[in-house]
Amino acid sequence: MSESNSKLGLTAKQIADFHRDGYVIARGYYNESEINKLQDKAFNDDNLYQNAWDKKDASGTVSKVCLWQELGDDFYSMFSRGKRLANAVEDILQEPVFHTTTKIMMKEPFVGGAWEWHQDYGYWATDNYHLYPKLVSCMIAINRATVENGCLQVLKGSHHIGRINHAKTGDQKGADMTFVDEALKHLELVNVELEPGDTLFFHCNLLHKSNQNKSKDPRWVMIAAYCAESAKPFKENSLKYRPLEKVEDSAILSWPDIAPLSVS
Repeated sequence: MSESNSKLGLTAKQIADFHRDGYVIARGYYNESEINKLQDKAFNDDNLYQNAWDKKDASGTVSKVCLWQELGDDFYSMFSRGKRLANAVEDILQEPVFHTTTKIMMKEPFVGGAWEWHQDYGYWATDNYHLYPKLVSCMIAINRATVENGCLQVLKGSHHIGRINHAKTGDQKGADMTFVDEALKHLELVNVELEPGDTLFFHCNLLHKSNQNKSKDPRWVMIAAYCAESAKPFKENSLKYRPLEKVEDSAILSWPDIAPLSVS
């Protein structure tokens, strides 16, 4: 389900759509000036390539992902710390949230690999010890995401199934296909095609995947993930809890002159 967004934040209808379908697309959530600045930064950032992990799919084709947990005063953190994302997720979950990870996924032309069917909570629950599935991911399209360049695919409403067991598939962790194949018989498969600045909010139990990029165009997205305070990791692990220090949304265009901090 998608809706164009004339103001910052999500509408009551968008939040209702999220809970029904497991996802919602906010069209034009970031404006052209903000996305132009993000494109200029990301596409010219050698650090992304230097710090990226190569993730092979079941066929051995590689996608690149650069992931981090700690936020700071860097440009990417102006998105992850911004009220626009964090407050929207708080509206969805109806409680304060903290940031878990941000990643930039780089699916390169002709060679970008697939991501197998999975739920984020399928491995977050066991890797990071979240007792409750109160996590939301926010995918910002850096450039166009199309069927041809391997856009995300989701099974509409599949978050209602609950967590499915996951196992290694290539370098990835994929959902038990016995359950996925059955879900495919009953639920609508949606291609999440996005324009730059469109943002997908999706539930941690939503089944999703993406195909290989067989086009001449890259598919780059930035995904910030948030967890409800009541679902903080209950056991020490690699994910460290840090209270979220929000910034005003104006910080994206004013960076590196950061807007005043806020915790509201």
